[in-house]
Amino acid sequence: MNAIRRRLGARGSESATSRHEEGIGLIEIVISMMLLAILATALIPVLVQGLKEAASNATLATATQLANDELEHVRTWTACSDLSAGSVSTTDARGVVLTIDTAVEACSATAENPEAVPVTVTVTRGDTGKVVTSTTTYLFITEP
Repeated sequence: MNAIRRRLGARGSESATSRHEEGIGLIEIVISMMLLAILATALIPVLVQGLKEAASNATLATATQLANDELEHVRTWTACSDLSAGSVSTTDARGVVLTIDTAVEACSATAENPEAVPVTVTVTRGDTGKVVTSTTTYLFITEP
């Protein structure tokens, strides 16, 4: 009988010990939350930099599209009398003011002596004055 009691007592102590070790404890949860917080804090600068780059790339894409549109307009010019420098300001979807400057070199083309005239389109930010994009094309002018 004593042997049976000892066996039952041993089982009872095993089950009591295993009951305390079941599941996830409060300490494990707190430690995992701390690790998650440390990782999140480490990733915040990467996320902020990514947002800044995305905004910068959006402005660059808009400026490039504006420069290309202006070049398409310039390519319709066929005579020296059409060539004119100018400046136009516009605001993109994010509220950034962009200035489109068109610079034209002097034209001395004639019907007998056609000329390739360089035209430069530059887009600058209105708030910083920094050049966002700049491109040059050559127009083949055959008329005075």
